[in-house]
Amino acid sequence: SFLDGVSAIALNTFRETVRDRVLYAFVLFALVLTLAGILLGSLSVQQDIRILEDLGLFTISTIGSIIAIFVGTNLVYKELDRRTIYLIFTKPISRWQFIFGKFLGLSLCILVVTALMGGFLIALVAWYGRAAPPVIPLFESLSLIYLELLFVIALATFFSTFATPLMSVMFTLGLWVSGHMAQSLLALGNMSVQESTRALFRAIYYILPDLSRLTQIRAEIVSPTYVVPASALWLVTAYIFGYILLLLTLSTVITERREFQ
Repeated sequence: SFLDGVSAIALNTFRETVRDRVLYAFVLFALVLTLAGILLGSLSVQQDIRILEDLGLFTISTIGSIIAIFVGTNLVYKELDRRTIYLIFTKPISRWQFIFGKFLGLSLCILVVTALMGGFLIALVAWYGRAAPPVIPLFESLSLIYLELLFVIALATFFSTFATPLMSVMFTLGLWVSGHMAQSLLALGNMSVQESTRALFRAIYYILPDLSRLTQIRAEIVSPTYVVPASALWLVTAYIFGYILLLLTLSTVITERREFQ
């Protein structure tokens, strides 16, 4: 069945990714950076916990994105290089099951990593603050980080269907960084006196995923005021999932057009 094929590929992808030693190196690095928040927090006045939270969330987001990029860009290429993809498609597995299974497998691995680092951050905030940590705001921020990581995985999966790992890393990293600069590009375009230039920058803004909005909402969630409406969270979630679905669909179409004889 459809679910059996997807689950088999997802489980195999999860096992392969978890065994990657580079993954644990990144996790260790993230934990070390989070501990460094204690030293940075001691330099401020009454903002030590906030600095620790911001540094921890930034570290989780950055390290998670790096893992998603470097592992995700090898998802399909590795199967082609090992020629195991020929064996996979001799079985009753469709191209859509293959792409979706790869995506789910890496998503599950990133979920485990994000949960581990997030749990460590919450425990560290509780220990260092000597009080109950703001679990709900941190959990919501971690959820938005994971949402962004799902987009990065889908983006890396898309490029891995037709480009080499090096080119896939460059393309994925470039679009990820550009997405965080989307609103800045729009503001830059609005400063131009040429209508054609403003139209060009608006077009680029609407094409690029606005990841900077995710960062803004995360910052608002952990702020003392905490005034983020639920509608904003649902809207940005639907927005990112729309991009994810589009990227997975394009990945499937590209894979369908390739011949594996």
